[in-house]
Amino acid sequence: MANAILSSLADLARLRRIDLRPDWAAAATAVDRDDEDAIDGVCEAIGWAPARPYVEPPRAHEFPLLVFHPAHGWGVAERVESDNRIRALKHGIVTDWTDADQARLYDLAIPLPAGKKEFTSAIDVFKAAVFRRKHVIILAVVATIVVNIIALVTSLYSMQVYDRVVPRGAFSTLWVLALGAIVALMFDFALRVVRANMLERESVNIDTEVSEYFFSRANEVRLDARPPGVGTMAAQLRGLEQVRMVMSSSALFAFADLPFAVLFIVVIALLGGVIAVVMALAFPIAVGLALLFASLIRENTRKAQVNGNRKNGLLVEAFDASETIKANRGYWFLLSRWNALLDDLHTSELPVRRMQAIAGTLFGTLQQISYIFLIAWGAVEVYNNNITMGALIACSIIAGRVNGPLIGQLPSLLVQWSYARSSLQMLDAILALPQDRPADVDQLRPNRISPSLSLNNVAFTYPGARSGVMVPKLEIAAGERIGIIGGVGSGKSTLLKLLSGLYAPSQGQLLIDKLDMSQVADDVLRHHIGYLPQDYRLVNGSLRDNLLLGLADPGDDRIMEIAQKTGLAGLITAHPRGLDLPIAEGGRGLSGGQRVLTGLTRLLLAEPKLLLLDEPTANLDVDTEALVLRTLRERVGPDTTMIFVTHKMQLVGLVDRLMLVANGQIALDGPTKDVLQRLSRPQSNPAEGTATNTVGASA
Repeated sequence: MANAILSSLADLARLRRIDLRPDWAAAATAVDRDDEDAIDGVCEAIGWAPARPYVEPPRAHEFPLLVFHPAHGWGVAERVESDNRIRALKHGIVTDWTDADQARLYDLAIPLPAGKKEFTSAIDVFKAAVFRRKHVIILAVVATIVVNIIALVTSLYSMQVYDRVVPRGAFSTLWVLALGAIVALMFDFALRVVRANMLERESVNIDTEVSEYFFSRANEVRLDARPPGVGTMAAQLRGLEQVRMVMSSSALFAFADLPFAVLFIVVIALLGGVIAVVMALAFPIAVGLALLFASLIRENTRKAQVNGNRKNGLLVEAFDASETIKANRGYWFLLSRWNALLDDLHTSELPVRRMQAIAGTLFGTLQQISYIFLIAWGAVEVYNNNITMGALIACSIIAGRVNGPLIGQLPSLLVQWSYARSSLQMLDAILALPQDRPADVDQLRPNRISPSLSLNNVAFTYPGARSGVMVPKLEIAAGERIGIIGGVGSGKSTLLKLLSGLYAPSQGQLLIDKLDMSQVADDVLRHHIGYLPQDYRLVNGSLRDNLLLGLADPGDDRIMEIAQKTGLAGLITAHPRGLDLPIAEGGRGLSGGQRVLTGLTRLLLAEPKLLLLDEPTANLDVDTEALVLRTLRERVGPDTTMIFVTHKMQLVGLVDRLMLVANGQIALDGPTKDVLQRLSRPQSNPAEGTATNTVGASA
């Protein structure tokens, strides 16, 4: 990085063991200043909170910190020595700066990646997002209190008109009361609008924050631990929509207004005396019925949510496999599954809808009965001169406030909450899945990693499978060229995924440069390990986006240079939009060979020290395959380890060591020539029970 500030920020994040997005500094590249005042502009450009200068000397545990020195510029202070020196890191080099008293130290809150924050349940994610906005919640609570107090204005206004204005003809009092009521209602209108806008804005921010967390957390799930149904897992994440509905301003207002029913009943008691007993009984009965209905629909809402997720999963599967379905006339098979899922969904949804309809009717009847009893009892009290006619009218208005907005909305709110609770349970299931790297463990971040691998008693088995890959001992030295061959389903690709760190061993230890791979930070591993799967999928966007996925932009010249070497340049130049060629989901529209060339080009742009290639030329024609092989010979340096799975003898000529995998074990391992000679002997059949249990670096 040319800018000293950006370089120092990257060093600070590395020392604090915080991952940064590959393009985190892209927005600040236009800032060409690196003086002390430029730090605020850089932080604003990349969306971070401003740096906070220290007034008092920081304590030891607060280091590392940003530091600016008039003579040395920006760096990262690791500590301040007692002899007025600063141990500083600048551009990756540690030096001692004199005149520490002239330097200014800055603290900077580097935002953690969304998925790195640890939560044990989904509701905790929402709580954390809400409590970070406590000031807004407090203002909303105050506004709710004022709004509900103002709601009494119309009832008190009616009481005064019927008790004072009408009997006495005091119209001057009427105009004053009417004006005061109108002013109060205008203030109520303004307060409601402000409260709604305020909560809607914060609801959007909360939804953005929570959605980002769950999206990141779902992508942090280990590949071998992911549920088999991708569409079903995606539908589980859609459960956020159900929770969002509960968090909408209208639902929040309804829940917030419920406690004020007690206030309204107290006011009815003050105005109407004993007739408040009607509402004092009706309200708890309504709440009790609501809780009863909630318990009755709980299981059915859970089943409806599960069946809905399965239906969405089948829909995603049908669209993704549309070519196979059409070619094999699988439409009727999937349609039967679709109809069966619809039947299951309707079977679980109908009781919920039925109970919602019954609850709505019952609550409406309860409102009318309570109103009839209130008016009837109030009429008797008016006749006995215990209350006035105006007080009775005011009580009826306030009772309508309790019956209508509060009790009337309970059925729909209960259904929303039941679905939201089921969604939260499904989100909890996603949080329970194991991650690639535990968030509560500090990961190792070495500056350099040698591309050497060591496997000790490593075993891996897919969930539900009886057997998997077993490697008692395997050593791979830096710079080796290794080919892996074997039959279909023998475990070659699984072994390659283990070596890449995408799959975690169920037992044993996998070391890279004598470091446990599970303890190395994922961004460091991805920087040093390049993995090309057998079925390379592209993401929706442009060709440039896919070539630079996870990489800093090296410039078009560099991209085209590598594309010429791999043969991808033909695709780029043939399209009118060049590198901005639009790519559909999965790379649809491109051939399998073009997708592979895209992956190879990206790998060569990344320049990893460990290359893992799974059938890299399986989809290529003869000429393109020759070009790719020549490029691999030229571009892969002697210090780079290259391991690939292949069935082609042309690729075997690239390697000096060959492994035969059979039944999940390394049956043969040695120099390429020796292994091929052993395989050519008719009497030898290493794939049947003669697997060696100890495999060394014999090449």
